[in-house]
Amino acid sequence: MFAGLPRWLLLGLVLAAGLMVLTFFSPARLALPEDCRAAESAMAEQDYDRAVQHYFRCLEADELPQGVQAQIFFQLGNAYSAKGNHHQAIEDYSEALALDPKLGWAYNNRCWSRGLLRQSTQALDDCNEALKLLPDRPEVLDSRALALWQLGQQDQAREDLTRAHQIEPEFPTADERFAQFEEMFP
Repeated sequence: MFAGLPRWLLLGLVLAAGLMVLTFFSPARLALPEDCRAAESAMAEQDYDRAVQHYFRCLEADELPQGVQAQIFFQLGNAYSAKGNHHQAIEDYSEALALDPKLGWAYNNRCWSRGLLRQSTQALDDCNEALKLLPDRPEVLDSRALALWQLGQQDQAREDLTRAHQIEPEFPTADERFAQFEEMFP
């Protein structure tokens, strides 16, 4: 599933998911049901099937705050995306955004999943929303570059990739990333 993705992108996705998990499972929220903590462990172990099971049970808990529910749906989206089920990931990211429209990473990850499904126009809309909430994040610029590249807007995609590389020099250059896009979408 992740074999075609560059190492820096995988690390960025893991970092983003990890930050969300740390926020979601902060000490202030230690009263979360056991299934929520088990889901976090399963995600850390990359056991996405088990994580999904625990997240569903976690959602059954009484009176979870709306923000916590949004985080659970976000994590469900991450688990489904990691499993390659991008249609379900999009549904879960959408549910997360319905509960918390300020969840910028959900817009970004939904953009990426839509891009992988070649839903380029919707992906671009999501990335533009993500950039409003997460300006100058290389991961978001990279996701938007994929959507722009798919829409034939190579100059704009190149600008985003160049900016991402300037912000984070470990990101590949625009030419390198274009080559990766062509490998991902022959």
